[in-house]
Amino acid sequence: MKVSKILVFLALILFVASGMLIAANSAQAKQYLDYGNKYMKAKQYDNAISYYNQSIKLQASTEAYYCLGVAQYYKGDKAGALRNFQYSLKLNPSNAAAKAMVAKLGGAAGAAGGAGGPAQQYLVTGHKYLKAKQYDMAIKYYQASAQVGPTYQAYQFLGTAYYYKGDYENAKLAYEKSLQLNPNNPGVQSVLAKLGSGEQGEQRVSQQIGVHPLLLALLFAGSIAALFFF
Repeated sequence: MKVSKILVFLALILFVASGMLIAANSAQAKQYLDYGNKYMKAKQYDNAISYYNQSIKLQASTEAYYCLGVAQYYKGDKAGALRNFQYSLKLNPSNAAAKAMVAKLGGAAGAAGGAGGPAQQYLVTGHKYLKAKQYDMAIKYYQASAQVGPTYQAYQFLGTAYYYKGDYENAKLAYEKSLQLNPNNPGVQSVLAKLGSGEQGEQRVSQQIGVHPLLLALLFAGSIAALFFF
């Protein structure tokens, strides 16, 4: 009976904590979105993109994806813009502005990155060199692909080539660019965590389970208190 009470108490703590976390994430996501809009208005597109990505990481929303697409469009990254307009439309199929941008960019993006496009050809050639472990040549072709039509795939494989070459600094930079174009790529997120994580202990654990360090500490404290309470 005592064990069941403890489990109920812990479940209640987790339920309340998860609700607090969702609310906190939502508020923070909105704040990042507002910051992004300010930089967007000032035509500081790189800063705007950074804040929009932060907003999406906390809470994916049709508005954040659309704004990210607009910032990328004005920066000249039409492939990335199209991808995020599509994400926005997926979350809200009635988003007329996103529909219009997808229709506008769909044909152009297909021509640049289609099966016969130069960006895709460079990418395929890069794969051949990567498979042959000729990393310098692979890097050359992945860079060419990214220059012609910047896609998250080009930067992801560029990062992989640098990684296998042992150039972890440039690998990290390439992976970060890939993640900017496609924030929901768990493979790239995992590699970046390995390359860039200098955090240890409680903060590392909190990141792995997606809980803020302070909230994690409160949860552990509540668990211990439950043992004495019952």
